[in-house]
Amino acid sequence: MKSIYQQALGEKFDRLHPELQKKFGLTSDQKLMVLGQGRMTEIRGTPLILRPFLSIGSKDHLIFAERGKEVPFTLENYAYVDERGRESISYIRRFFFPYAIRGFDAVMSFDNEKQSLIDDLGKSGCLSTQMDLDVTREGGLLMHSREMRVADKFSFNGPRTSLYEHYDEKQKAFRVHVHVDHPLLGTLLMYEGLVHTEFLPITANHIPDRGILT
Repeated sequence: MKSIYQQALGEKFDRLHPELQKKFGLTSDQKLMVLGQGRMTEIRGTPLILRPFLSIGSKDHLIFAERGKEVPFTLENYAYVDERGRESISYIRRFFFPYAIRGFDAVMSFDNEKQSLIDDLGKSGCLSTQMDLDVTREGGLLMHSREMRVADKFSFNGPRTSLYEHYDEKQKAFRVHVHVDHPLLGTLLMYEGLVHTEFLPITANHIPDRGILT
């Protein structure tokens, strides 16, 4: 079975760094999860006066208002088959601030009809977007979102997300850069940091609904 990233990238997948091929080659057949642990060097974005409005999104693990430096971070990836029969991977991100733990969650799957990677956002998955993928000359992975859709019914020109990830040979870890940008408000959220990962065995009953932990 090919992973959703292999399906989306095609022959480009073989150009990824071997460690990225291992991580993004995860499938439900393997019965493994990826556990990442590290720190985000800096989390920034959104004018201070607008940050309270982001608290609305924190309930659904869409976005959050807290900002800081050297923020402890964890990531859990579960590969599973969703209720529509699609191979899917959950992204369960947790940021540990001094007075709050915030989530930034998603589920990615490959849509055979659209021949594209779909990113369902938050715990509810009510917002979704298609993702364009590419591989850099150094073997890193680039992902850029398109317009957002609400309940897969209508689209709007909302925030766009860009993600760049590459493997740091010296640190033996993944370097992650994420940028969420709004066409009118500018940068809503930007973070970058170093994440060490390991592969752990799982059983089916370890995977919660939509692969997202509450």
